[in-house]
Amino acid sequence: MSENHGKNPIEEPQDLIESPSSGFPTNEAEKDTKLGLSMLGKVALGVVVLVSLIISISCLMRFNQLEAERKELEAELDQYNDAIRELQDIINSPMDDEFIIQQAKDKLGYYFPNENIYYPDVND
Repeated sequence: MSENHGKNPIEEPQDLIESPSSGFPTNEAEKDTKLGLSMLGKVALGVVVLVSLIISISCLMRFNQLEAERKELEAELDQYNDAIRELQDIINSPMDDEFIIQQAKDKLGYYFPNENIYYPDVND
């Protein structure tokens, strides 16, 4: 006869193995594998965070360098704009005797015979 004769047919035998669909690891090897994967995930996340931090710092340093270069170039641009304004003023000024005298003094170093010329002291 069968072994279950006289037993409740609804009761399940005690020697059944847990089903693999339960979601829980059934042995130590599966536990170790899942633990290894979680450690691998943590290490990968750490590497991603570290690389992101390095890239961010690198970009910030490059931004600061470019900002300093931009300020230098703006200062240089202001100097050129001032020089352009001065030259434009010269071009727009009338060509009278005063302009010609000023240009002869500034560009050619000429002066009138009765004019006193003072040179800056080069030893200062």
